Amino acid sequence: MGSLRKDTKGQWIALSGLVISLILIGLAVLANQAILAGYHSSNAALEFPKENIRELNLHTHDNARMIRSMSFYINSTTNETVPDAFDQLFDNYSIQMKKLYAVHGEVVDVSMVSINSTTGKYTMDDIDMVLVNITYDDGITHYVAEPELIEVNK
Repeated sequence: MGSLRKDTKGQWIALSGLVISLILIGLAVLANQAILAGYHSSNAALEFPKENIRELNLHTHDNARMIRSMSFYINSTTNETVPDAFDQLFDNYSIQMKKLYAVHGEVVDVSMVSINSTTGKYTMDDIDMVLVNITYDDGITHYVAEPELIEVNK
């Protein structure tokens, strides 16, 4: 029995096995952290609402052109002036956009600043531009375009 206590060759094998296993565990943890860091960095780029902002701008431009046509139609069928009809229709559009984006937890404000006319008569060819303030906020990203120039006679 005494000779087994003095024989320490097996301790070196056990110690080297423990060291190698700790090194392998450390490498596995580092590889896992690298994978998670890559996932989170790529996911952060996807969380930016670029498409939502682009879609809001596109809808606003398209609807401003439609509202222009509708305001001239309202002017031809009723006694309401073109600027008043345009204001009323654009306010309705703004309210609808607030409600649509609120469903997704986003705050949107689309407000008209002014209608620019070349002559001041408001015929179909005279309304050229509309100045609009567009604000988008989803709690993380805040986007403001003040004033956004929309050419409506395209």
